[in-house]
Amino acid sequence: MFYFDDFYGKKVLKSSLLEDIDCFFTTREFVLTYSSREDLKEISEKNREFLLDKLNTDKLITAKQIHSSNIEIVKENINFYDNTDALISNIRNTLLLLNFADCIPVILYSKKDKTGAIIHAGWRGTADNIAGKTVLKMEKDLNINPKNITAIIGPGIDKCCFETDYDVFEKLVKNKSDKNIYEQKENKFFIDLKLLNANQLSECGIKNIDICRYCTCCMSDIFFSYRKENGYTARHSAVIKI
Repeated sequence: MFYFDDFYGKKVLKSSLLEDIDCFFTTREFVLTYSSREDLKEISEKNREFLLDKLNTDKLITAKQIHSSNIEIVKENINFYDNTDALISNIRNTLLLLNFADCIPVILYSKKDKTGAIIHAGWRGTADNIAGKTVLKMEKDLNINPKNITAIIGPGIDKCCFETDYDVFEKLVKNKSDKNIYEQKENKFFIDLKLLNANQLSECGIKNIDICRYCTCCMSDIFFSYRKENGYTARHSAVIKI
């Protein structure tokens, strides 16, 4: 279950499935990446410093996200990854951070292996199974059993607002058997990206999955929405400290 919480005076969103580690999604009240909102640059920079101070780390790991299915396992002394949409780390005291404004944020964590990951699943990444590929990489490269992984799927555009044409529907849904994934209204398709990612995780063997049904487009007063704000927006973030 998802709930809003207070992070030293800043509003964040957490899941009851991952309460024993520092792991949450930020809101407009705690902007960490200003993107096209130059007016938020100074406050976002101060908020990053605040975040690192409160979590007692200077190891912030982030990436240039390109809507791909590129995945990196974090290495010592590398803090930035180019052209990457999923980060995995088992390095103690590292803080992973990726940014979102409608795309689907997924956080994975294995308490047994002390390993976490953040996935940026836009529709292109979802179509290319970035969530499943991340789990597979954790299993193959780090010997992590998917049954030990907990997954939380955070705030993103929901089926009510993710309206697409047939070309996107064809890439995402056409051959899927789960009819709950989409609704068709005339020649438009409304697709559930969160459920698609949850299904990909389930197919890999993950049992514990929490899906946040907050729609960033509907709730643009709390989260940033690229679609609702016509591209002129900042980003909310997914963060997890290992």
